[in-house]
Amino acid sequence: MFSLPVLTGLYPLTDAQAQQSVFLVIALIAVTLIHTAWVKYNRKPTPVINPPKLFDFTGMSNKVDFLQRSYKMIHDTSKEISRPYSVYSDVGPIMLLPPKLADEIKNHPKLSFLKNTEDDFHGSLPGFEPFKADLSVEITVQVAKKQLTKFLNKITRPLSKEAAHALQTVLGDSAEWKEIGLVSMNLALVCRLSSRVFLGEKLCRNDDWLQITTEYPVNSFLAAYKLRLYPKFSRPLVHWFLPECRLLREQYARARSIIEPVIRQRQQEKLEALAEGRPVPTFDDAIDWADEESKQFKYEPATFQLGLAGAAMHTTTDLLSKILIELLSQPELIGALRNEIIEVLRAHGWTKVGLYNLKLMDSILKETQRVKPIQMITMQRIAEADIRLSDGTVIPKGAKCAVTNTTRLDATLYENPEHFDGYRFLKMRSDPGKEHSAQFVTTSVESLGFGHGAHACPGRFFAANEVKVALCHLILKYDLELSKGTPSPVTWYGFALNVNQDVTIRLRRRKEEIDIDNL
Repeated sequence: MFSLPVLTGLYPLTDAQAQQSVFLVIALIAVTLIHTAWVKYNRKPTPVINPPKLFDFTGMSNKVDFLQRSYKMIHDTSKEISRPYSVYSDVGPIMLLPPKLADEIKNHPKLSFLKNTEDDFHGSLPGFEPFKADLSVEITVQVAKKQLTKFLNKITRPLSKEAAHALQTVLGDSAEWKEIGLVSMNLALVCRLSSRVFLGEKLCRNDDWLQITTEYPVNSFLAAYKLRLYPKFSRPLVHWFLPECRLLREQYARARSIIEPVIRQRQQEKLEALAEGRPVPTFDDAIDWADEESKQFKYEPATFQLGLAGAAMHTTTDLLSKILIELLSQPELIGALRNEIIEVLRAHGWTKVGLYNLKLMDSILKETQRVKPIQMITMQRIAEADIRLSDGTVIPKGAKCAVTNTTRLDATLYENPEHFDGYRFLKMRSDPGKEHSAQFVTTSVESLGFGHGAHACPGRFFAANEVKVALCHLILKYDLELSKGTPSPVTWYGFALNVNQDVTIRLRRRKEEIDIDNL
């Protein structure tokens, strides 16, 4: 016989009570097993389009095959299957949901965007710290949602000033035609513009910092891809020996060595002002905004800044490059854009209202993102509990899911959807009830380029303004054309649809119709 403590005292159980307790435990276990079996039985199974190969113990064969055939897999399957299906990808098995389920998962509290990002980009490993779901990343999200959007009007003129300086530095004033790599040009431009807002006027032109923020986002993606090819259990060891990961650790250490003295100097200036009774200096940049959001909790400034750079620069460079390819493929759009820029900036200058009224430009941005998004999927999440959807599909706890970005090519939503029409969303603005949904920054089930719901890209309002400022300067100040023999504008690798890195353009300085540097 055995004894157990009971809630009413510490007396030993009688034989009858012990038997009842054992029976109760067995009954609870039986009910749990029956319930688990019932749930599994009633789960709506999702078809797997590329099941693991026999004897592929590391999964590498499946991953390589997916990376090479991903576009066909997802594009063709999504046309044939209107319900959820699964693929074995480089980030592991992932359940792909049709866009009709986007509204259902967009704000689900048990579907984590940040933890999915941490898992996809190895955020727990040294060098990948900007992808870890910790305080620094949460501060990045809050700064993008709040201050970066709140101060749009205040930072528009500094963005224009920095664009003028950046183009003078990167492209110069020669009236002779010259050839340049499109992506490298745009990356340099976007890096300088973003750094002006993220780091302030002093550090945004620091060559060492510009090099790191230009290279780290690209290198982190390459290192993440490379590391994913190895089994998950081996990555904490393998990353120490991969050259791509070693480079990330070096760049992260360099980033800290550059930014920490700036932080200390600012703190010292504020302390001295307080001690002397002077107004405490403020800086309209992300360094100050992060301090405000951290609420005195300790965070890592280098992690925060590289996180901002990773989120902003790669995606914005890709978008700006794709826009210019579309414009140079249809040169008549450039003339129309120049006329709009001249008219709007003369009337409103470098203001939030002015950028809003660049409606043809806004339409071209949205149409570019529709036709050539940066990814085939969106709204990536990890389930923190079993999630049952309205169609019976269950996303198991720990599983990854995403939404296929396929409504963009739906002929019932868009006339001639494969064709690029720069005026498409400008015309849509005149349709009753579509004035808002036709805008570039608006997300919906029909427009998933920025995601949708609570985790839609929080920096999209800043990105829109940044791209518009860059385009205004480029289009008014330069004649532009595609180089002969320009390769395919888009390449795919895994879920990514990136602009071709080998695209080159020809340009020369022209005399702008208005002095946009001094508006």
